[in-house]
Parts: sequence; C-alpha cells; structure tokens
Amino acid sequence: MKSKSTKSLVLEMSFLLIPLILYGIFKNGYLVYEKGLISFYVVFKVFYLILIALSIKFIFDLIFKHKIIIDYDLLYVILIAMIMPYNINLIVYTITFLITYIITTLLEKKFTFNKVCLIYLIIILINSLFTKFTFLNILDERFSYNFSFFDLLMGRVVGGIASTSIFFTLLAYLYLIYNFYYKKDIPLFINLAYLSLAFIYYLITKNNELLLNSEVIFASVFICPLPKYSPYKPGRAILYGLFIGILTFLLTFIDKYIAIYLATFSISLLLNIKLKTKKNV
Repeated sequence: MKSKSTKSLVLEMSFLLIPLILYGIFKNGYLVYEKGLISFYVVFKVFYLILIALSIKFIFDLIFKHKIIIDYDLLYVILIAMIMPYNINLIVYTITFLITYIITTLLEKKFTFNKVCLIYLIIILINSLFTKFTFLNILDERFSYNFSFFDLLMGRVVGGIASTSIFFTLLAYLYLIYNFYYKKDIPLFINLAYLSLAFIYYLITKNNELLLNSEVIFASVFICPLPKYSPYKPGRAILYGLFIGILTFLLTFIDKYIAIYLATFSISLLLNIKLKTKKNV
C-alpha cells in the first residue's frame, strides 16, 4: 500500500510540474531567443538540467538497485533542476549534482533532512565559487519591464529557471489538496506566516518587493510538504509550516530567492534532531 501511495503521489506531482517546465522554457528560453540574445539550443536549458538530474538518478538506481525505480528521488531530482538559477554552469551543476546526490543518499540512512534543499544549496554554493550566478535571465538584466499583475501571476518574475509561475503552482495545489497523502496544511500556513510578516513590513516601509515571491509559493507547494521530511500529525504540520514561513521571511533579507530553501532545510534538520532526542529519552 505504501509503495502504491508513493508511486501515485510522485507521478501526480511530476505531471503537475509539466506546465511550469514548459513555461520556464518559454520565459527563460524562447523569449530570450526571440530577442536574438541566445542560440536556439540554449532555449531548452531547463530540459538539459532535468535530463542531467534524471540520468544521475537512473544510473544510481541501475548500479545500486539493478533497476529504475519510481520513488520520491525521481521527484526530488526534477524539482532541484527546476529551481536552479538561470545562468547555472552546466559542468559545475553536473559534477556537483552527482557528488551531492551520492553523499546525501548515503547520509539519509543515518538521519533525515530535506534532500532537495540540501543538494540545491550545495550546488548554489559551489557554483558561486566558480561563476557569478544570477536568477535574472538576459532579458531581465538588460531591460526594465512594467508587467501587469496577470503577467506576474503567470510567471514573469525573477526566480528559479522553471519555478516562477504562481498561476500553475496554485492550480497544482488546488489539485493536490484532494490527494489523501498530500500535506495540504503545510503550504497554507507557510504562506500565511510569510505573507502576514511581508505585509506588516510593507505597511512600515512601503516596500512591496517581498509580497510576491514565486519561490516561496513554489517551494511551499512542491518541496516543503514532501512526506519523508515533514510531520504527519496536523498540529505539528501547522507548526512546521508556520516556522518555515517565519524563518523564510527573516532570511529574505539575506537572499529572497534562496530563503525558503534554507529555511526548509534548517527546520527539517531541527525536526529530525528533536525526534531522535525523543526516541533516545
């Protein structure tokens, strides 16, 4: 039963990511190519990132499990590829992904942490040592646009290479809340805590930059509620969501795009330590 529920949720969530991936190709590929700023093959960079990630997962499966398995790792690697910054170096990405995937898979046998966030943060850190990475695509860097609210909702905001569409993320959430195994309270309370603090900040400073953060919405729906790394009991799930939302807001003053992933990893690690402490008592 557990394997069936896992496979079902993985396939459903993977399917729901397709519109976001296609929009990522449109926003960070086609629109940039249309202006003559990149070569045609670069249009599909999102696809290359996902293909590399899946290849690493499948090779790992074949070597250590002797067959390709549809498990949460399949979903994890796709998500990691989608939240990468626009100008991530493919060589650094591939090497770092391979090493961190192997290490984190081995570490997971010892203790629990949000694998998606940790691999992502390490890749970002290593990439920043070799190149100046940015979440802005070439159009965002060269031109200043005055987008409508609809454009922003659709995804014309700065963020991961295929994680900026708030519209498609919210549609996915509306679908997922009917899946028994999906922890629907977590995204709700993450955004409740984050937006409440961001709105208070806006009232005080008149700065509205923190109000619309596609990474917070995307991660809260697809990454924070991942079954293996988040609480099952409703009360704990609510607290988990609130803590992530609060910590994310605080960390946005360091980096608004990485904040949700750093917060989620930190809280998942603290949750694991707390649970292990209780078991040892």
